[in-house]
Amino acid sequence: MKKLLIFLVTLIFTAGVAQAQDQPVSLGYTPSSYYSFSWNTSFTVGDFNKWVGNGSPAGFDFGGRYLIRKGLMAGFNFGWQRISQSYGYQTFYGDDGAAITSTNYRFTWMVPFQAVIGYQLMSDKMISPYLSLGIGGDYMEHHLLVQEYDIYKTRWDFSLTPELGALVKFGSYSSWGALVAVNYKWTTNQIVIANNQDLKNISMVNLKVGIVLIVR
Repeated sequence: MKKLLIFLVTLIFTAGVAQAQDQPVSLGYTPSSYYSFSWNTSFTVGDFNKWVGNGSPAGFDFGGRYLIRKGLMAGFNFGWQRISQSYGYQTFYGDDGAAITSTNYRFTWMVPFQAVIGYQLMSDKMISPYLSLGIGGDYMEHHLLVQEYDIYKTRWDFSLTPELGALVKFGSYSSWGALVAVNYKWTTNQIVIANNQDLKNISMVNLKVGIVLIVR
């Protein structure tokens, strides 16, 4: 995953630098806003990785960005994500002292919603790198399935998501383009469920690939 992240970061900045040095192709108009729909692949990190160690392609988000002036942008993001993994035989103890030894299946699904502020380089060019910060929260459900039992907790949290990405327009006068980005999401969410687990500051890395509608 580290090699993939390095590749994406290098690709985004190389594209921007190449445009800047080689007379970048301008659009036939200056965008005022854009809306994106992205497919997300998530990789858990830190304590979250102790709960589920798999990466998951089960996620999407919808976002809007409004260009204020000189590359400054503001907007929103909301979406849905799910991560899951099966584990081998483990022993779990209930509140009444009863013990169950069985395979188990763990999953977390989340609904993130954030306000976003950022800066877009060369917003009137064919390729536009950007940096942004999402500030908001998530609704999460953490589930542990052991035999016929579904043990779960629901939590709300506060989250921060710095993101690096780029827009690639499909043509000089086209209203459509593609988005590629990577972000790191830190949350105050916790997992306190079964076997006295106390996993704090649930975090993840997301890779995003999507389609963009550009508004003049």
